Amino acid sequence: MVDRRTVSSAHERIDVLDRQMVEVSTTLKIQLKDIYGRMKVITSIIIGASGAIILMLATVITKLS
Repeated sequence: MVDRRTVSSAHERIDVLDRQMVEVSTTLKIQLKDIYGRMKVITSIIIGASGAIILMLATVITKLS
C-alpha cells in the first residue's frame, strides 16, 4: 500500500475544506442572528412584565395608605 498523496491532491483537499468552512460559517451566522432576535424578544417581554409588576405593587401600596 503506497501513499499516493501529492501536493496537488493536498491543494484539492484544502479547497474542499475551505468550502466546507464557508458553509459552516454562513450557517453559524444565520443561527446567531436568529438567537439574537429571540433574545431581544424575550428581553422585551421581561421588561414589560417587570414594569407591570412594579405598577401593580405601587397601586397596592397607594391603596393601603
